[in-house]
Amino acid sequence: MRRRIGLVMLVGMVAASLSAAHAAPAVTLRSLLLEMVDRDAAARLPCPAYTCKQASSHDARKNDPGNPVTWHSNEDFGNFIHTEMNEGRREWVIMDHEGPGAVVRFWTPLLADKDKQTIRFYFDGSSTPAITAKFNDLLSGQGFVRPPLAYTAMTGTDLRDQLKPGFKAPRGVGGDLYLPIPYAGGCKITLDSAPFYYVINYRSYRPGSDVRTFSVALMDAEKATLKRVSDALSSPTAPAAAAQTRQAALAPGDALGIDLPTGGRAVRALQVRLAPADASQALRSTVLEASFDGEATVWCPLSEFFGAGVRLYPVQDWWRTVAPDGTLTARWVMPYQRTGRVALRNLGSKPVTVTLAAAVGPWAWDGRSLHFHANWRCQLGTKTRPISDWNYLDARATGIYVGDTLTVFNPVGAWYGEGDERICVDGATFPAHIGTGTEDYYGYAWGMAGWFSSPSMSMPKRDRAPSGDWQGYTTTSRVRLLDGIPMRTGIRHDMEIWHWADTKVDYAVGTFWYARPGATHNRSPQPAEAGAPLSELPPPFAMAGAVEFETLPVAARSPDLIIGAQDAGLSEGQWSGGMQLFVQAVKVGDFVEFDVPAAGAQPRALTLYGTRSRDYGILRFTVNVSVKHSPHCRLPPACGRTAGGVRYASDMLRPAV
Repeated sequence: MRRRIGLVMLVGMVAASLSAAHAAPAVTLRSLLLEMVDRDAAARLPCPAYTCKQASSHDARKNDPGNPVTWHSNEDFGNFIHTEMNEGRREWVIMDHEGPGAVVRFWTPLLADKDKQTIRFYFDGSSTPAITAKFNDLLSGQGFVRPPLAYTAMTGTDLRDQLKPGFKAPRGVGGDLYLPIPYAGGCKITLDSAPFYYVINYRSYRPGSDVRTFSVALMDAEKATLKRVSDALSSPTAPAAAAQTRQAALAPGDALGIDLPTGGRAVRALQVRLAPADASQALRSTVLEASFDGEATVWCPLSEFFGAGVRLYPVQDWWRTVAPDGTLTARWVMPYQRTGRVALRNLGSKPVTVTLAAAVGPWAWDGRSLHFHANWRCQLGTKTRPISDWNYLDARATGIYVGDTLTVFNPVGAWYGEGDERICVDGATFPAHIGTGTEDYYGYAWGMAGWFSSPSMSMPKRDRAPSGDWQGYTTTSRVRLLDGIPMRTGIRHDMEIWHWADTKVDYAVGTFWYARPGATHNRSPQPAEAGAPLSELPPPFAMAGAVEFETLPVAARSPDLIIGAQDAGLSEGQWSGGMQLFVQAVKVGDFVEFDVPAAGAQPRALTLYGTRSRDYGILRFTVNVSVKHSPHCRLPPACGRTAGGVRYASDMLRPAV
């Protein structure tokens, strides 16, 4: 008996010694900053372990997936945890976490009337805020945090533009904060007025984890680290490694593969080149395949794998770069213990000439090492009614979810992206992550973006430039540098399809995740969908011989009348010439007159085509010739004579619905 006790004590001492020798490192501002740009860190289980959580202004009625009315409700703004009084002021609490953790992502739309709103961070139970800042300035990179660790997702600038003196972040776009903010005992975030929209991602570490609380003084002491990390994020490059390269003209169904060096290795960069003339269809119908240690882990078209979508427009994030000459670069680290293979397969109907290069370097495989996975789902002609949840991925694995790229083909101009993410982790039946909209998940806001590049999110130029016209293809990516979602047993990621129009859309998503060997998932290859011809918009509609009212000069008008051209907003159909005349009356009786050009003095018939909407008023049209109303218009027939050609008048105003 004494021998057994002695042995147990010895084993316990050895275990304690090993545990101390392998204790998790401290989590500090510096360690988190360096983790952001440590590509190898993404391919290993996190140490120390953490759970990724989310606080957001999502509609609190979303509490029962079985109730479609509340589950698809859309009041995703103005919600908060509670209010409290601090130093005589009322504050709205939007996040309150007890225990060690770190805020790693913060999104809000930059609403102009929130410019004076103050945000405060309270750490470790203190009643004194450690951070006090103007909310919009902090999340737009205009405060003490500068791009690329805070920036706006907007068209027409990149991160370097946002660093220029005199840059003023616009309103109506997304503001994104990625500066990691660690805390040892807890974090409470408040606003000094009612919140609007917000989404916060934060890490929750296990109790007892060694986390050092953030302070502005500590941030000042890390200026060199901040610069090093900011420079790396702004100009991502692949590490130097020996590359194997192959080139071929692939006939339909053919593949081009590279068998990688055996032993402990990791792919450190993949590069594919396409002829720009072939790019649009080839991006979708050319598929990247990869297997590591005998497991097929990658099956994804180039369109989503590289974040390009189906157009060859330049775009870049931390992991990928798309160049306009057809060069596609991915910097995902893909470790393997024994063997690896990567290949391209042409599933299209035409030959495509491709170049494939794989840069491989050493990797010490251990118990934390993970295989890289990239999977794809596509559904063509997806109905938008009834509103539904669309599954990105359902995986059974131990690992970490690190990003996704969504491509949507929208046949109408109405906005498609009201839907929220629902992410369940480790078998939970209720999501740990519910957001406030698809655009918010991808980091922009209110559809006010046409293209942008940044370390964590990107959008190549979409098909239609006007901010309110979402016809055609849109591709958006979110890659997770510090806000990756660890999973012990698995993850289910859904995105709600919530479209303003009753129509059909094409959805395609690439999902990126790391897992220990033996992982399973629900995303089988879809060669038919990848090889299908791309959906395209019909050519712009124009009525032959039509007089476009938006192009006519105004002959007379009421004072203060707002007159302009509208190029977006239809839920179905098209305007001739792609736009309509849009007149906004401010009082009953407001009018506008136009002279309609016509050769000769003979009588002519005039057919008026108008737009019907639930929020228009009652209108009267008066002309100096007979009027025939379009059946699409539903306007009261009223004829008379005016001094000019056509007169529009408002008989009744109704508030917008």
